[in-house]
Amino acid sequence: MDYPDVNDLYNDGFGGLAVLAVVFIVMLSLLMAAVWYAVTSWLLGRVFKKAGIDQWKAWVPFYNSWVFLELGGQQGWLALLVLIPGVGGIVTLVFLCIAAYNIGLAFGKSGGWVVLYLLLSWVWYAIVGFDSSRWEPWRQPAKPLYGANVPPPPEAAV
Repeated sequence: MDYPDVNDLYNDGFGGLAVLAVVFIVMLSLLMAAVWYAVTSWLLGRVFKKAGIDQWKAWVPFYNSWVFLELGGQQGWLALLVLIPGVGGIVTLVFLCIAAYNIGLAFGKSGGWVVLYLLLSWVWYAIVGFDSSRWEPWRQPAKPLYGANVPPPPEAAV
């Protein structure tokens, strides 16, 4: 009985094509992730600008969540909980939603806007960042944590 050569079973001529396809998919995924991060950071920067915070803080990973949490009256270090495997991301998301609720109230949005933040945060950032609403922190129940990341409003500075 004549058995086929083992090398013939794995050398069908498409091995290089498969590697090329994997490289293409990985590169495309990285490009899409970079574009997604850039758009999200830019939109979050618009929200920060309306609240009187430097826009560059929206571009720094983890720090942007830290500042967002402090803007919404939460402790900034809660952003680091996302690094805990398992439940860390869910816990951080809950606190980010609470912060989005408070920030939305400060921009004159109703409490229902937190659902939009939960489902499509970048749309929430775009609407809040580009609409005509004004930053009025006295509207939110949990006042922003004023300090290095969140400057006090002009009325409180006087």
